[in-house]
Amino acid sequence: MTKEEILTGLDIGTTRTCAVVSRVDKEGSIEILGFGSSPTSGGLRKGVIINLENTVRAIEEAVEKAEEMADVKVKESIANVGGIYLKGINSSGSRKITRGNKEIAKGDVKSVMDASCALTIPLDQEIIFISPQEYIVDGHDGIKEPPVGILGENIDVKVHLLMGAITSMQNIVKSINLAGLRVKNIIPGIFGSRLAVLDEEEVENGVVLIDIGGGTTDIAIFVKGALIHTHILGLGGEQITGDIAIGLRSSQEVAERIKKEYGCAYSLVPQEGEFEVPGLGGRASNFFSVMMLNEIIQARIEEIFELVKAEVKKTGYEDLLSAGAVLSGGVANTRGISELAGEILKLPIKIGLPKNIKTGEILGELNNPEWAVATGLLRYSDIKGFSFFAKSTFSERLKRWFKNFF
Repeated sequence: MTKEEILTGLDIGTTRTCAVVSRVDKEGSIEILGFGSSPTSGGLRKGVIINLENTVRAIEEAVEKAEEMADVKVKESIANVGGIYLKGINSSGSRKITRGNKEIAKGDVKSVMDASCALTIPLDQEIIFISPQEYIVDGHDGIKEPPVGILGENIDVKVHLLMGAITSMQNIVKSINLAGLRVKNIIPGIFGSRLAVLDEEEVENGVVLIDIGGGTTDIAIFVKGALIHTHILGLGGEQITGDIAIGLRSSQEVAERIKKEYGCAYSLVPQEGEFEVPGLGGRASNFFSVMMLNEIIQARIEEIFELVKAEVKKTGYEDLLSAGAVLSGGVANTRGISELAGEILKLPIKIGLPKNIKTGEILGELNNPEWAVATGLLRYSDIKGFSFFAKSTFSERLKRWFKNFF
């Protein structure tokens, strides 16, 4: 980086939009200056924008709060992309070195990476992100960095690709632009969480990251330093709140408040007392026990972890996750969730808190799994992968990545 810049991490979520304003110096050191959040209020469903006006309003309000705290004006943002329609697949590419000296050049690495993306995908979809897993030269695998300069007959690459709807990306960009900001880059939300909460030791030794947000649960499995599997579940905090509203015959707003005030995900945690629930439409209030509330919460979170367990087992990597599971997202704040996750997943559990960013006095308030994506996006330059966000062709974007990478 040639000069200092002001950058904003923007996590546009199903239930809440979070903005974190930072100063990035010439050496790439990040200092958080301010932050703010606002309810998305029906702007998204399961991570996909369905109401542009509400989404724009949430972005404006969150950014305004962050600007006021930081005492700066924001112009650019790094935003997240996610949602139920985001799909991850593994792919590979191969290239034979035909030059006489057999030395692998940048062009060879680009060609083999390009070959890994030569897939038949639906017309309304595009590759959003590519994450290299390993390079292989003449059968020698486990090479993490582009093998430029190495002599070889053949070069192969294994990658993990994330694909999504073209219109989803366009709606994200449009909403941010309408809120008065430019979009510097768009990164899958699970990578924001990964940069904020995972240690390199965890990524190297095997870990599953489970980000439980308002509308979706994002799953990412890392083994030997590489992303090897992603999956999005259409379940999150909204479904838990909806279950409570039905069970207690309350409004969504009251159910959300009660969930945060009394909620617990694990039945073995002491659960005494009761609370009052205002009746709907002027009806009389009712009283319910905390135990009943938490039975409702536990049932839905159990379902989420059972689905996560099945997804991990499907990959065949369940025995390679030495670092266990890390939970992030707003639902990770639920009392007892670590105990329940450990019981179901049979893995050591950690709540993922943002780290590795200089935040000064406001660290305590951001030390919350709900802020993982927004803070992690600020470290987008640390990602060993490439976002295909740009107003250019696929080939031009890939060329730009290699120019920056080397």
